[in-house]
Amino acid sequence: MLLLACFAGGCASRPLPKPQAPEAVLPPPRVEKFREPLEVTPLEIHFSGLRGATRANESVAVKNTGTQAVQVSDLRVVGPNAMTFKIASTPLLPLVLAPGMSFSFLVGFEPGLDADPGVHYARVRIVRSEDDDGPPCDLTGLVSRGTAASDEPPLQQILEALGYAVDVGSPSLALPAGPLGDEIPARQFLRAKPGNVGYYLIARYTDEKDSAFGTYVVEKGKPVGKEIGRAGKGQCRTLNPELEGDSQTSFDPQEAAFGLYLAVGNRTSYADPALNPAPHKPVARVYPLRSRGRTLVQDAFVVAFDENGDDDFQDHVFMLWNVKPAP
Repeated sequence: MLLLACFAGGCASRPLPKPQAPEAVLPPPRVEKFREPLEVTPLEIHFSGLRGATRANESVAVKNTGTQAVQVSDLRVVGPNAMTFKIASTPLLPLVLAPGMSFSFLVGFEPGLDADPGVHYARVRIVRSEDDDGPPCDLTGLVSRGTAASDEPPLQQILEALGYAVDVGSPSLALPAGPLGDEIPARQFLRAKPGNVGYYLIARYTDEKDSAFGTYVVEKGKPVGKEIGRAGKGQCRTLNPELEGDSQTSFDPQEAAFGLYLAVGNRTSYADPALNPAPHKPVARVYPLRSRGRTLVQDAFVVAFDENGDDDFQDHVFMLWNVKPAP
């Protein structure tokens, strides 16, 4: 029952701040459309949940930032998996927006019991006329097959659902021995530029247990940890899980090299396998972050942890930026 509770509510989340603006899931609108005055917030939404059990909504706002009135005649979900999503609420249309006026509506994510596991794609079309659209809102939904660990989505699908084109080396849930795909052998990091380092938990697919994460420095051959955050209660199988209230999403490492650790229950795992008990099996994989189109995002990395030794490396997945691998 506990596992089902972690799935049933689903996850609807706006994208985390990114070093580079995300690209569209579907072919982008014609260039001239970017000159029109409608502003859509957010431009993309990521959902996740269990097929046949998840119902989640997220709000989208549309504002007229121009100097003339704009008519919105319809809102439609289109794309290869449009049936997975729906317009959950909307004002009476058509609607004329005077300059400065705005309205909002809800987009729903409801994967059916027969929905294919994996990443579902769609787009909200904001219609002015049949051949004239406003900016779209792109939708992704990561659909899980069931509540068993073997039914969880693999790391490759998790990153695709979040809009990243990182090659983890295999589409399977259990990853073969590395290095694979884009993986690099980074175990510690340095700040790349003056300022804070960004540190986000972007996915968690594990049982409901106390979960803390942070950084460490090595002093006299031993790791000395500093907690950064904790996953929120019930946030056990989802994209962009909520964190406990006192968690941080950035920190200042000064000029020291640092590593990452994950503490689940009474077990602490370090990204450097040499700091873990024998046989020193790797518990983390590091990948340079790439946006859609395989564009490398400067000074940004994905760090994926496997907390229980089953080689899935999607138990806790972090985004780290303004860093470079330490020598």
